[in-house]
Amino acid sequence: MTQIRASDAAQKDVDGSKQPRRITAGDLQRVVEAMPRELRDDDGGRTFALAADVVRHFVGIEWFAANVRHDAPRPGFLRLDFTSDQTRAATVFRLIDLAECLYNLQHIPGFDECIDQMRAGAEKIESTCAELDFARLLYIHDVTFRFVVPAQKIKGDDYDFEILFRDGLAVAADAKCKFESTAIDVRSIENSLRKARRQLPADRPGIIFVKTPQSWIADIQTANALVQVGSEFLRRTSRVVSVKFYVWHLDRVGDTLRHRHAFRELTNEHSKFHAGRDWDLFDDRPVPAEWNGMPPKWQRIFFFPAKGEWSG
Repeated sequence: MTQIRASDAAQKDVDGSKQPRRITAGDLQRVVEAMPRELRDDDGGRTFALAADVVRHFVGIEWFAANVRHDAPRPGFLRLDFTSDQTRAATVFRLIDLAECLYNLQHIPGFDECIDQMRAGAEKIESTCAELDFARLLYIHDVTFRFVVPAQKIKGDDYDFEILFRDGLAVAADAKCKFESTAIDVRSIENSLRKARRQLPADRPGIIFVKTPQSWIADIQTANALVQVGSEFLRRTSRVVSVKFYVWHLDRVGDTLRHRHAFRELTNEHSKFHAGRDWDLFDDRPVPAEWNGMPPKWQRIFFFPAKGEWSG
């Protein structure tokens, strides 16, 4: 298959460093048109091949082979797993989801540094994917933001996002991720929140994003306990104005996989920065069927291109 021209191509950033060039819907279209007819006509196969090409373009062929391919040398968050129908579906979907994030967020300031962080080591992959999850939520809800290059181990200056509210207020935000492989431990959330608080500046509002595994909210009591821990934490801090929980939710309905984004936003009314402000960033509005699961501004890799957009 012809790769995006070219997966090893790069553009020079303002500081002279090389970064993967930006790609367009036209690039995606050309990749599809170059596929063998039998692959092009297979919705699932076409989606998988295109997603793999997008990811290779941004992270590099060698990194892809070491961390994503099913025969990668060690297990990891993104490694494809074909040992059962369930694991195959989940890991392939994770790859497609990453490809969509990379494509749609490539123009956000700080994107390249965020991806460099993921390429730096296998232990950074899942946490960086969580940052991309939060970036997607911000993007589809029309929130202005940028990725921040964390100042390594500098207290109060080691966070992940700069968020701009509509009235111009700039807020620092940090993302924490409880790994999918970890056992349920509600109290560990408190440790993550405390660590994030130390990474936020003390002289302006801060927000903490927390991604938890899907299994942690399967039981309503555990889900409620997470919210309780978050609420208790907020009562003991003045610099953090909001804690936002997020779950990447994938389940099967009949023969169809359903992907959902579940979130819960908590506000700290005791914060010295609160002043009655609405700190919520997301809304739980119905998704019209014609959106294909996401708002029109989000380019889907899933089943790209839409029916009727190419002649075959």
